[in-house]
Amino acid sequence: MTIGDGNPCPNEGLGFGLALVCTFLLGFGHALMESSSFGLAALCPQSCMIADMTGEGVAGLVGWPINMLLQVIFDAGNVRRQPEWQCLVFFCVTSVITVFVIPMYRCVTSKHPYMRKVLQIEENRKKTSLKTRQTRRPVLYIVKDIAPMAICAWGTMGVTFVVFPAQVSYWKSEDPTNTGFVAQVIYTFQVVDTIGRFLPSLKFDMPEWCLMIWVAARLIYIPLFTCVSLYPTLIPFYYDWFKHLIMGCFAITNGTGCTLSMMKGPNHAQGSSEEEVSGYVMAFGLISGILSGSIFGLIANICLGQST
Repeated sequence: MTIGDGNPCPNEGLGFGLALVCTFLLGFGHALMESSSFGLAALCPQSCMIADMTGEGVAGLVGWPINMLLQVIFDAGNVRRQPEWQCLVFFCVTSVITVFVIPMYRCVTSKHPYMRKVLQIEENRKKTSLKTRQTRRPVLYIVKDIAPMAICAWGTMGVTFVVFPAQVSYWKSEDPTNTGFVAQVIYTFQVVDTIGRFLPSLKFDMPEWCLMIWVAARLIYIPLFTCVSLYPTLIPFYYDWFKHLIMGCFAITNGTGCTLSMMKGPNHAQGSSEEEVSGYVMAFGLISGILSGSIFGLIANICLGQST
């Protein structure tokens, strides 16, 4: 970020700080919306949970095209300080969309037949006091039953965020002139991840024990992605097609793993009240996986000397 017009002075610390503030606000708002949506989706048929997960994937697809469009617009208008304006535009657009969810839920979603049943459950709760147990079993027992699938959701997102984008941001293209390679690989992830999230709606499924193995097997991506960033000249790490291939496999296992986990968790609930609790527990597993994975990714960057 630069300060001043006549003789601008670079201030990377201030720019980084403002970017962190914007990211924190967006992440905080997204976490609130996500937890609420998962809690509601758990009370509805599984198709709602699939739609919830797929919607997140679709949202990730629009980032790169919007970024490219902004670059074209800014270049045509000879706009200075393009990175700063891009950050501001992305923050404003995503903030408006996030806030728009509230009236959209009120005017559209709440009128759907599925949501009418959910709202009726909430209405019935108003007739009881806070001292009245809302679930048949203690919450601890519910969490215990849901824990295996919550751990799967946590593990899926945890592995993903250990290396993505912590290691992927250091990948280099075999073509030195391809300066946008990292963005291209990330977009590969977004596309294939969305496909993976949608596959359960096409009857792609597996037993829970198989899903646990599926999630645990993703640990192989941590050393693999790290080797690609540390040894870019070795074969086959050197080739762009190899990077896109492993990114596609990485993305498809991420999309299917987190979606199947989110679907199967509420199946252990007994009654609608427990289904809502299970939705919140699964959301916590998913979001805490993102947090823990990001922390371990940062630690890995520091230990490998990649963070300055």
